[in-house]
Amino acid sequence: MPAQLWSRGHRVPPSLGTGSQEETDELAIPASQPQPPNPPVSTVERPPGCINKYPTPGFSLLCTMMDRLRSEEASKRKETLSRFFELWRVKVGNDLYPLVRLLLPDRDRERPVYNLKEAMLAKCYIEVLGLDKHSEAAQRLIKWKQPVDGQTDGNSGDFARVCYHEIAARSTVEEGRLSIEAVNTLLDQLAGGRLKQHEYVPILRKINQQCTPVEQEWIIRIILKDLRISIREKGVFACLHPDAGDLFNVCSDLKRVCWTLYSPEIRLEKHQAHIDLFRSFLPQLCYRSPTSSHEAIAKLVGAPDKPFIMEEKLDGERMQLHMRGSGAQWFYCSRKAKDYTYLYGAHIGEGSLTQYIANAFHEDVRNIILDGEMLVWDPILEKYVAFGTLKTAASDRGGDENAPRPCFKVFDVLYLNDVCLTNKRLSERKRLLHSDRIFRNIESHRGRLEFAEEQLGKSGKDIRSMLERVLESKGEGLVVKRLDAVYQTNSRGADWVKVKPEYSDQMGENLDLLVLGGWWGKGGRTGKISSLLCGLRNQQHDDGSGESPKFTTFCKIGSGMSYEDYEWILNKHKQHWIPFDRQNPPDWLTLGASGTEDKPDVVIRPENSFVVEVKASEIVPAAGTFGINYTMRFPRCRYIYWDKASRDHPSGGDDHQDRDMWNSVSDNVTITERSLKFKFLELLNQPKRKYTDEEGGSSRRKKRQTTSRRVTVCRRNTWKVGSSKESPSVRDSWSRGLTTDVIKGDPQNDKAKLEALVHAHGGTYTQAQLSDLSAYVISPDEKNVLVKAQKKKGISVVKPEWIYESIKRRVKLPLTKDFLVYASAEDRDGRYFHKTLDEIDNISFVRDRGGRCDIRDPDAGQDDHTEGSHQSDEVEAANEQASNSQTELGLESEWDLRPQLATRPENAHDQNKAVASGRMDPDSLDSDEDDDGIFTHLVFYIDSAANAEKNGLQVSHPATEIVERLKRVEKLLRDHGGTIVTDILDPKLTHIIMDDFDSGRYADLSRRTAKPRRKHIVLPSWVDECLEEETLMNEDGHKPR
Repeated sequence: MPAQLWSRGHRVPPSLGTGSQEETDELAIPASQPQPPNPPVSTVERPPGCINKYPTPGFSLLCTMMDRLRSEEASKRKETLSRFFELWRVKVGNDLYPLVRLLLPDRDRERPVYNLKEAMLAKCYIEVLGLDKHSEAAQRLIKWKQPVDGQTDGNSGDFARVCYHEIAARSTVEEGRLSIEAVNTLLDQLAGGRLKQHEYVPILRKINQQCTPVEQEWIIRIILKDLRISIREKGVFACLHPDAGDLFNVCSDLKRVCWTLYSPEIRLEKHQAHIDLFRSFLPQLCYRSPTSSHEAIAKLVGAPDKPFIMEEKLDGERMQLHMRGSGAQWFYCSRKAKDYTYLYGAHIGEGSLTQYIANAFHEDVRNIILDGEMLVWDPILEKYVAFGTLKTAASDRGGDENAPRPCFKVFDVLYLNDVCLTNKRLSERKRLLHSDRIFRNIESHRGRLEFAEEQLGKSGKDIRSMLERVLESKGEGLVVKRLDAVYQTNSRGADWVKVKPEYSDQMGENLDLLVLGGWWGKGGRTGKISSLLCGLRNQQHDDGSGESPKFTTFCKIGSGMSYEDYEWILNKHKQHWIPFDRQNPPDWLTLGASGTEDKPDVVIRPENSFVVEVKASEIVPAAGTFGINYTMRFPRCRYIYWDKASRDHPSGGDDHQDRDMWNSVSDNVTITERSLKFKFLELLNQPKRKYTDEEGGSSRRKKRQTTSRRVTVCRRNTWKVGSSKESPSVRDSWSRGLTTDVIKGDPQNDKAKLEALVHAHGGTYTQAQLSDLSAYVISPDEKNVLVKAQKKKGISVVKPEWIYESIKRRVKLPLTKDFLVYASAEDRDGRYFHKTLDEIDNISFVRDRGGRCDIRDPDAGQDDHTEGSHQSDEVEAANEQASNSQTELGLESEWDLRPQLATRPENAHDQNKAVASGRMDPDSLDSDEDDDGIFTHLVFYIDSAANAEKNGLQVSHPATEIVERLKRVEKLLRDHGGTIVTDILDPKLTHIIMDDFDSGRYADLSRRTAKPRRKHIVLPSWVDECLEEETLMNEDGHKPR
């Protein structure tokens, strides 16, 4: 019998125990305690008025509502959900917790984990459905990410939808028989502990027998905590109660929210909106500034009128520490409310932390809440080690004092002796934290409990100074905070601003430099060379006389090196370090005219020295400070070339790099005065590129326009061009990969001219929307019937002005609200939707090195027309749109509007030929991506000796097996859709394949292919893994050593 629906009266849902006693026993969940344990059930008391007088409705009703939320316009979703909540209160009662926990499964503390991911669910459903594990249906479940032949609905990659299709083909259930309460009961059983596969199967079989395929799809989404109902957490809370979001921010407990605010008439009292002991809350987070200017960041936090505080940004896990009962009870939880008390200790004498820090607190501290970061301290190395070792260190119960251990770095106090401090200013909380009212001997707990390093600042110069110091000590960055700000839970406001060097305008170049000297360290580096003075060979003095070459100081580095590196530097070259005499410097060394920045404690002669690879954010002027009058900002050591042939440690592999310690044979090491003038002065003195954090840094390539479109891998690039029109020649390619459906023109250009404009700049047009709904609909208004039809499908309608402005800038602009007649939900949620055109220009566009359009650029020259001229044919109409505005601005950039998985290049030869002829071969283009074309969207350069010679790179003589390995990979790439090029400056190049045993050209290739964006340099193993996993894998684990 089906579960009751609201339209059918109030029937009691059927019992779940309809099977035999044996089957009921099979569903019993083992009582063993899981590790880690689930959080305790919420202790909140149910108010008398928060009860459900009637049974909960059928789960099918909730599924219908979620389907509606997923398909409705954003403006109507909240109305739909609010009505559903109101109906629940009338038909069921005031306890909405059973409903809300299904809508927000990722926030349900009482069902934190199911230990059921896609792989386990696939195995379970194969058994539930009685499938042969080698059958096609079973393989579709196991390989759910893999596209299926003939499947056009885009379900691959959506596990729940793949399951739906397999269930629907076999299910006989036409009407669901489970209520919302019954579904919650079954989900509680699934989350009851660390079950085995044979224990999950009976529960899922019960679901399969009593739920329709649609209902099972939603249950699977709940288990995977990925509903995709197009409404976010804040939206659900806003519909539930006006104060629900505020309460959840301070308690992270859905049951407490639903039971405390069970009626819209009940408002949150002031004391209830405060954080409380042993209740996890959502902490305040850092704001990412849209600008990298340290001066601008300083103004955000109060400068120059007020001082601010700068804290070291810690690379650990955000953690809350709660203590009460004068140390009797302890509670630790992460920023996502995950309880880690079982690791660190709930009582004195327990865990990997509590037993060591309990006596650090003042005896008057009865209870407290601290905000901080959990790191791992290695007492042997005397440094913090990788964040990935935290759980291992926290789980260690061996008692070894020299083993890595958790260390809690405190930066804020939020609660003390029954008083909530979140409404106090940061300056007051800091003063209290560092007073003797909380800690009595924290200094003796180094490596267990420490204060985060902090410093007062007044200007951008102070930020820059501390950032450099933090990076030298292997830090990650800074957090800059307003001193007069209160603590705001679950906020990312500008009161806390994150500062990292990667956000700065940067050149991002790697340079191989010769070590010329060093400084002795302090603290943990006492007795070791802690910082290195690096320089460049000065070819100006190489006059063929046979005299030893001269070297010029360039930068000082103190970060990026390991404990092993410092030991090697000291011991390997112990006899080579010579005390530096400032009154009598070596004749082979050219120093800065003033200052002490390049005056080391010791020097090392070039013939005894070694080369390091240094990465920095940018090269900046340093007149008089260093010998060449420039230096590197935020330099880090990436590699040390341990000997002449290798950058690997002697205990490492056989990766060889030719590096002559004496001559420093490398294009980026030998710097002459002339090259300084052209490589540094021109680069530094001209306006710099501004870019977003996704782009990476590069300056504009003058003579060669480069365009790269990044799209979703699985998306087919279907070109459709109206055959009735004569196509103009393509002027540039800003709209390459763009397909438009021009429904209506405007007074400036009719429909045909708009289509010609797009086509003239590399795009295509269609007379009807594409099957995947990817064509851009163009219309100046929404009066047309065809436009209204597109709106019903949830497709944005774009004004012709978007085309004009994109042509002016020779870049596809994002779809902001000013460019849209109607905006889809996806575009309304876009990061640029509320930006103005001026703001977009400031964010993204870059000047060329001369600050204006380079007149030698052939594309720019062709577009240089009089602004007021009108051409009769379509080609000149296109040129008119890209007229003097481009010359005046000198701007070029790229915008990525969709989720980005891989760069998709087009076959330049074939498509340009087709565009020029005004036609496309549908057979060839519609099939340009098949199911095996994993690399269809990518362009590869194979780093072979033959290709190196063609590109003027250093030619090596690799072993036969290396040559064969690269040939094999090249064939695999071609067979699976990849495009192979032999020119490293190909504008569509995305990846460079390099063998680990012939990687001598790495630095040169990295440098020469860095613009406009860096390319992935990967090993052949990346190709093999992609093919094995049948998808594009992360490149990070396949970089040459």
